Amino acid sequence: MKIIKPLIVLFLAAFTLNSCNNGDPDTVGPTTEITNITEGQEFKFGENLVMYFKFTDQTGINEYEYKIYAKDYTNDSFMYDNHIELAGYYTTLEEARSVLLPEKSATEEYQEGEYLIEVTAADILGNLSTYYKTINIVYPEDEAED
Repeated sequence: MKIIKPLIVLFLAAFTLNSCNNGDPDTVGPTTEITNITEGQEFKFGENLVMYFKFTDQTGINEYEYKIYAKDYTNDSFMYDNHIELAGYYTTLEEARSVLLPEKSATEEYQEGEYLIEVTAADILGNLSTYYKTINIVYPEDEAED
């Protein structure tokens, strides 16, 4: 009987502590920012577009995808897509990614104007969030020949 009472008390204590939930369940996707690009910032075809991503999530981000595409799509629009699966999960993650914007060529010319950077991030519970930033991509002005 001496052993049974402490076991009952231990069982009840463990059950009581386990059934308490001190935090709210995570039901939202990660918070995403692009920290080095301002809304409407201009970039030129032929340049390297560098983006600094910052993600935060209470349970941990484990993957994200970023896309670049024209706001008003045409057959001449530039498009880029990259999916990143992380080796672990992170409550805070800062990463730099770059995309080489194509140069004008004799056979191909892309649409200038407003483009969107779309970043979709997922946490380990499968919660998704999507972040958008508008940029402008134009061709560099031709330099006057001497």
